[in-house]
Amino acid sequence: MVDQTGVDDPITTPWTPSIDQALANRLLAQLTQAERSLLLDQAELVELDRAQVLVWAGHALSHAYFPTNCMISLLATQPTARNFEVGQIGFEGVLGASSALGVTASAFDAVVTGAGQAWRLPLTVLRKQCLRSRHLSVLMVRYLYTELGQMGALAACGQFHVLEQRLARLLLMCQDRMRAPDLEVTHESLAHILGVRRASVTLMTGLFQSRGLIQHSRGHMLVVDRPGLLATTCECYARDLAFYEQVMSEQWPL
Repeated sequence: MVDQTGVDDPITTPWTPSIDQALANRLLAQLTQAERSLLLDQAELVELDRAQVLVWAGHALSHAYFPTNCMISLLATQPTARNFEVGQIGFEGVLGASSALGVTASAFDAVVTGAGQAWRLPLTVLRKQCLRSRHLSVLMVRYLYTELGQMGALAACGQFHVLEQRLARLLLMCQDRMRAPDLEVTHESLAHILGVRRASVTLMTGLFQSRGLIQHSRGHMLVVDRPGLLATTCECYARDLAFYEQVMSEQWPL
């Protein structure tokens, strides 16, 4: 609200938090200011739309993407089977870390499953800076290792845990990466990610809503009871978070 002097009244004007976009991605935030500037000076902050394909499996990636509040799914595709998610990238990671190893071809389809923003950087620039900076190179390799761990955990989770646990885990992961409880997802997209039939997801989301865990409408899902989802999911969710922190927080080698 503006008072009679034309100045915002601090008592009635709501405070809106702001995020420094240069630090909104955890990998970028771990770089020194000089290293980060070398990358971001040649990057652009772009809007990514849901269902946007960033690269197809087997094709070369032209740009690296550092999400700030969006979500990218790595999907394994089989001609005679449903697609399913083998990895998920949010503000904690980057699409294109393999450039640190000289690899530009993507092993999976990379599809935006949560709309938002990301820093887009030519992959050649990231590769060049990895060759110049051991700190950046080690950071990319460590992140790749956490991705490998996540893929193994997702495979084991899909084999041994029931859909109820897996869906709770997925919703928690989506909320983490989107930084918001209101998720722009559909039953169809959740089914693709989980590798199950749409009817199974519809049945399970209805059960979650009846328990007061979520509210869902067409194209949206609101997380209402996060503690309830945490109690429903399997141990894989907490284990993933702990593994990421362990790998990314280790002391740098001499």
